[in-house]
Amino acid sequence: MYIAGMDIGTTGVKTMITDTDGRVVSLSYREYPCTYPHPGWVEQDVEPMWTRLCETTNEAVEKSGISPGDIASLGISSQRGTFIPVDRAMKPLGDSIVWADVRADREVEWIKENIGEARVHALTGVPVSSMWAYPKMKWFIDHPERGYDRTYKILNGQEYFLYKLGAEDLSTDPASITLNGMMDIDRLDWSGDLCSRIGLPMEKLPPMGTTARQVGTISKNASRQTGFAQGMPIAIGAGDQQCGAIGAGIVREGMAEITVGTGMVIVAHIDSRKKDPKRKILVGGSGIPNKWDMEGINFTSGAALRWWRDVFGRSEMKAASELNLDVFDIITLEASQSPPGSRGFIFFPYFQGQCTPHYHDYARGGSIGLSFIHDRKDTARAVLEGVTFEINMVIAAMEEVLGKNFDVLRLSGGGSKSQLWNQIQADVYGRVVERPMVSECATLGAAILGSVGCGLFSTVEEAVERMVHPLDTVEPDMRNHAMYREQFQLFEETFDALADSGLYRKIVDFQKKYWG
Repeated sequence: MYIAGMDIGTTGVKTMITDTDGRVVSLSYREYPCTYPHPGWVEQDVEPMWTRLCETTNEAVEKSGISPGDIASLGISSQRGTFIPVDRAMKPLGDSIVWADVRADREVEWIKENIGEARVHALTGVPVSSMWAYPKMKWFIDHPERGYDRTYKILNGQEYFLYKLGAEDLSTDPASITLNGMMDIDRLDWSGDLCSRIGLPMEKLPPMGTTARQVGTISKNASRQTGFAQGMPIAIGAGDQQCGAIGAGIVREGMAEITVGTGMVIVAHIDSRKKDPKRKILVGGSGIPNKWDMEGINFTSGAALRWWRDVFGRSEMKAASELNLDVFDIITLEASQSPPGSRGFIFFPYFQGQCTPHYHDYARGGSIGLSFIHDRKDTARAVLEGVTFEINMVIAAMEEVLGKNFDVLRLSGGGSKSQLWNQIQADVYGRVVERPMVSECATLGAAILGSVGCGLFSTVEEAVERMVHPLDTVEPDMRNHAMYREQFQLFEETFDALADSGLYRKIVDFQKKYWG
């Protein structure tokens, strides 16, 4: 028996077919773009996303060599905090507003003044930030030219694409809306209070259900476009990072999973909501129905390396094309020639602000320590190290809230395929990191949750026990760790100095003044 999972991410979509023992039969991937109309804005046209999605499903089915009728279920993972306004015909009223978009700085100030940061955090489990959908929904409501008056529903990506696949139940789940910043965390449901404060009627939102739940079957039209069999059961999975945690086997307290993708996210299972008086971490719904997790986010990790590729990596792209290699393998090979610490060159990956644990919307990327001794190798390695430093800030904040260190750290996502990046992480954290057999944990997790929702397994834990297997571990070099501890302190002190001085805000104001 076979099952399918789909991860509809920010920069691309993956479709995976596995058997019920977790052996991957086929995997297909396609990229699609975001658009950046103004500094800090991030949007996406969902039609090219659907086209690419269908390309991956057809390719995955073809590569598997199995009959579409032998695939018993499909589960979906999708980006969170991205929303798509649609009309009554379920047609998008414009491009989606993506989770990484930070346009809503004025709306954040309104929320702080009229609702209060402490109230929002106590209710939602997340700090106030322009990176959540909540202030951007207020922005959307307050800008009628974007089509709010014609809006029937404001959907997350998962509901929209499930509808396109044939779902009859247009509902969501708590694990998919953590980054909406408008969930009553204790009830794991929309907060009617927060919605009413911005003039958003509850009927414009999809009703709340649970994760791992069947919502329909592949329609005739979707079957023709995707290559899946008409009538195949389809299920809500969870948000991308919650699916990643399930695909990495994170099902008990003390375990955490770090996904290295477009952004870098760490997700840890918790048995109950934890107190966080400093309001540093995120608490949300787990991929396991009616459970919680805590989470920290770095908005730019793989995206920072992609930026390096696009701006500096023309020779690497040419070599990759000529040698039929992955361009990122060439870039990381080059980076490996730079010594640990990049000879003192420090990179700050705040292209779209700093999220956990400081939630500084105005932070911007940069570097420090550059001199004539540095070359391309150092800059490439510094990107990998800078991203890892930021996630190290998250680990420290989460362990403070948990009250103990994590006993398991597992790496997943495309970045975990890089042995260099895995070693950098082990050295920066100063502890062993593990890799599961399947690195694309979000896609596997979606498949697992889909199989539970469609009745192939009784519980998520049962499916994880059957389908998630270890690959290897990476031991830290403690001499490198000692050096990285010093460099990490410089990284934090530099960020604090720029944030506390107000310089980040001045830079953003300058950008807006001259470039919109």
